[in-house]
Amino acid sequence: MVSDRRNQHLISWNPSGSSFLVCNATRFAQEVLPEHFKHSNFSSFVRQLNMYGFHKINKSPRGQRGNNENEIWEFSHPKFQRGRPDILEDIKRK
Repeated sequence: MVSDRRNQHLISWNPSGSSFLVCNATRFAQEVLPEHFKHSNFSSFVRQLNMYGFHKINKSPRGQRGNNENEIWEFSHPKFQRGRPDILEDIKRK
């Protein structure tokens, strides 16, 4: 999903490949989630990420959050790195 060039305008790796960015949660939920999951609910997607040990990287100051259309969501997990499919098996549900 992250490496799929068709979705790069909505989800992509950060420059170092250590995290991924969702660049329009509303459109991402409508267009990308149904291709991979049985839902189109961004909040459910975030809960699933949290259950597998992913963390949201919050770069906006406290109290200054945008709406889903213009806010960039960034998530990381030490075992989810661009070009390292060999360590994906270490990602386990909590």
